[in-house]
Amino acid sequence: MATLDDQLIAMLYGAVDCDQRWVDLMNMLRQRFGVESVAAQYLVATHNDLMPLWCSRDSVSQSRAALHDSWANSLANPRFRRPIGPARDMEIDSDHRSVDYSPQDRRALFDGLARCGLGPAFWISQQIDPERHFTLIFHRAPGDARDMEASEHTLLQAMAPHFGQVVRLWERLAAAEAHTRLVEQAGEGMMTALVACDGGLRTHWLNAHARHLLDNGDVLGLHRGRLACALRADQERLAALVEGRSDRPVVALGGGDLPIVHLRVQAPSAVAGRFALHRDTVLLAITRPDRALRYDPQDIAQLFGLTTTEAALAASLAAGASVCDFAEARGVAEGTARLHLKRVLAKTGAGRQSELVRRICLSVAGRPA
Repeated sequence: MATLDDQLIAMLYGAVDCDQRWVDLMNMLRQRFGVESVAAQYLVATHNDLMPLWCSRDSVSQSRAALHDSWANSLANPRFRRPIGPARDMEIDSDHRSVDYSPQDRRALFDGLARCGLGPAFWISQQIDPERHFTLIFHRAPGDARDMEASEHTLLQAMAPHFGQVVRLWERLAAAEAHTRLVEQAGEGMMTALVACDGGLRTHWLNAHARHLLDNGDVLGLHRGRLACALRADQERLAALVEGRSDRPVVALGGGDLPIVHLRVQAPSAVAGRFALHRDTVLLAITRPDRALRYDPQDIAQLFGLTTTEAALAASLAAGASVCDFAEARGVAEGTARLHLKRVLAKTGAGRQSELVRRICLSVAGRPA
């Protein structure tokens, strides 16, 4: 029987940040336990059932996934319909030993597993919280009805502390990556161009607005992955801003025959003992004051409770037009447009036109033109 050795421990921890390494780990466990299938499953409670939200299997099982999943990973399997009882931090159990099955459940379980090419299972499971579990499950071959043997149980017990730590690291990394994707997606929808760069002006992340601005920028652009200005004096001002040598955290680039570009720098909050970012990484917010924003009248109508015509007037004013301009574009009398404005001011709570424009500009209705 296999023993818990350094290779297996290293493979366990190596799987934390790489899905392919989970496959390699499953392959090693399949060989060492001599079973038909090994799978890692992230189980999440839905109503009163626990179902796999994520799964990784050994290479042989991957080729038979459709057959195995046809019953084993369906709600027909009593294993997923076991009652969710009191929290058990770590569980080592088997289909033979589990007290959660009725005799009918156990017969249905063994018959169903046989139909999809699997024998009975044993497992080690780490509870993350009352609704989430991470499980390594080992299925014997069809026709092999043995329960988990003492040597197998001993090996799983030896693995348990390492497995628990791996699950905690995996869950923490998965949560951090999900939060990162969420923040990046939020950044993609912002009106401001955002760029993360280091002291050498190498870019590490930029949102969609920044990519558009830099790709088409005649003042500030990208050269081999670094921020580069058209003018040498601007390049020096940008370097001073990023390196913290400026009097203020803002700078204007361009001018003369070139457009003006505004930048604001912000250093991320330091996290003690963490060095995932370059120590000199900063976030740059970049705007082009000469570029108009587009305000969607439908968004304004939804946000401020305006009619279609009132929202169109508000969008026009926020974009820089006058009431007269709006009236001419719509082919209505200026007096009519001013009546619309009066109703818009009342509905939005703005005391005057400038206050209305400020409220719309601070809303989420704007997008780069």
